[in-house]
Amino acid sequence: MNETQFEHEKKLPRTRRLATLSSIRKEIIRVYEEARNAGTDAAQIQYHRALTFILSNAAQVMKDESIQDIEERLDKLERTIGAPQ
Repeated sequence: MNETQFEHEKKLPRTRRLATLSSIRKEIIRVYEEARNAGTDAAQIQYHRALTFILSNAAQVMKDESIQDIEERLDKLERTIGAPQ
């Protein structure tokens, strides 16, 4: 029998689209899991800490935008209800 060699390409890291709070939450969890596997390497720990900081800020911006949208919709509704009929 002949020996068969299989060649495989190294998979590139998957880039997630961080368009929702849920997707950001999942990415934070993924980064956390990577950080736990990084061991005691100070550079890796700092790298993961920075990523988590950035992701947390992105989540806060999305929450703020959502609250702003709700407030605008509420103001519009209040103006509509308060208008003389």
